[in-house]
Amino acid sequence: LAMMMMPPLLAMTMMLLPLLGTVQAFAPDLCGCIGASAFVDHPTYQDNAGLFCSAWDLSMPVCLEAKVKPTYCKHEWCYVSEHCDSAQPSIYHEGYYYSYKACGFPDTFTHKCSPMAGSLTQARM
Repeated sequence: LAMMMMPPLLAMTMMLLPLLGTVQAFAPDLCGCIGASAFVDHPTYQDNAGLFCSAWDLSMPVCLEAKVKPTYCKHEWCYVSEHCDSAQPSIYHEGYYYSYKACGFPDTFTHKCSPMAGSLTQARM
């Protein structure tokens, strides 16, 4: 009865309000792991690197050989859509983007090991 007394637009809005929470359930997960096909026969990374969250860099020489391992060695990451808010472009695989945040870890790699930082040898393969 109360709905009938309201202006039609307000009544419609009040009826749709509970459904707004379900809209996000149908939105694509821009930061979900999507993997990459670039690592088939890669000497260091497994073929499925970036497909799901894992500490993929543990097998990298800098993480294996360093006395004091960089913090990113133990941090999990995966490949994500370029539209993910935390996506960082891969230096060696054009068109691929990685994210630590998507896996619940801080990105201690990007600013330390980017070309701007002068550490290309440690940059994401």
